[in-house]
Amino acid sequence: MAPPPVHGQVGLTRRELERELAWMLRTIPEDPRELVKLFTQTMVSLIDKNNDAIARSLALREASGDLRGNG
Repeated sequence: MAPPPVHGQVGLTRRELERELAWMLRTIPEDPRELVKLFTQTMVSLIDKNNDAIARSLALREASGDLRGNG
């Protein structure tokens, strides 16, 4: 589980993204076709994890009444 967001942060931090990526790429296949498949799965997983973090962050802001409109 990701740590609570820093003030103003929405989504995962760069360090969190790098850590997730390193974990997903801990074993690299030798077959180029499998490497492309791994790359695709990795990108989708990182986007999903970041979207989840964004949703959590926005839900926390909404619950605390800290949502600010644009403008």
